[in-house]
This record gives sequence, structure tokens and C-alpha cells, in this order.
Amino acid sequence: MKTIQELVPLIQEWAKERGIFDKSTPFDQLLKTHEEVGELIKACYDNDNPAIQDAIGDTMICLINYCYMVEEDSEHVINEGLTMKPDKIAVKVRLAIHVGMVLSEMLRFEYKRKRPPLYCCPCFIRGLNSIALLENTTLEECLNLAYNEIKNRTGKMINGKFVKDEK
Repeated sequence: MKTIQELVPLIQEWAKERGIFDKSTPFDQLLKTHEEVGELIKACYDNDNPAIQDAIGDTMICLINYCYMVEEDSEHVINEGLTMKPDKIAVKVRLAIHVGMVLSEMLRFEYKRKRPPLYCCPCFIRGLNSIALLENTTLEECLNLAYNEIKNRTGKMINGKFVKDEK
């Protein structure tokens, strides 16, 4: 299993190779993150552990791409989020909705072509970490699962969104 510090540059290289940074915008990346958070909320509602891990990992990949595009240090954001105390809310669905609300705030700022407040990304990571801990997993494990799933994926950019090739 790779560390987050090892995975971040691998994910960024994967995104570069697929044209994600050249053919999408920070707003596009937040919209993709929003889609993944929707999957996380559904997985939490269904109490589907493998789907929760997958959605957390996919969400983190989108956030890493976003951070790269706005020239924010992904590793710093993740570490800052991990140093925050996990939320004490014991209901995963509420946590997932909270993550979605933080993301909505980020989208609102990006839509206005402004950078979201600095606290948004670490708060987002804190929520993902809280859900992961409730599922007896870690962000690192989730990110490894997601990276291993996408690392050989091919596709093309369409309207600012990476669309994977069908098998």
C-alpha cells in the first residue's frame, strides 16, 4: 500500500497524461467532486462499506486534481484535514451531507471565479476522514483503492469532464 505522499504525484501524473488539467477548469473538477460526493451520500445511506471506500477515494482524487489546478498543495490540505479532530456525529449520512455542503460552498466561490476560503479543503478532508474512521478504514486505504482502479484507465476529455473508455 502506498502512502498519500506517494499517491498524490501519481494521481497528478495520471491526470496530466489524460489532459484533465489542460481541458478542464477548477469549477469542472469541483462539479466532478460533487458527483462523487453524491455517490458517497448514497453509499452511506445504503451502509455499503465497499462503495463508501470507493466514493471516498474517488472524491479525494477529484480534490487532489482541484488543488493542483488552483496551485494549492494537496498534501498540505490533506494533512491539515487529518490533524483536525474527527466529527463526533455518529451518523454517516449526516457527515456525507456536511461534506456536500462544504463542497457547495467551494462551488459557489469557483462559480464567481473566486478562490474558496482556505479552510474549505481541510474541512472537506476532515469530513471524509470522519466517515472513513466510522467505517474502520483510512483515507490512505480509500485513496489506494481508487488509484489502483483508475491508474490504467483510458478515456477522453469531453466538455471539461474525463469520460472513461468502455471495456
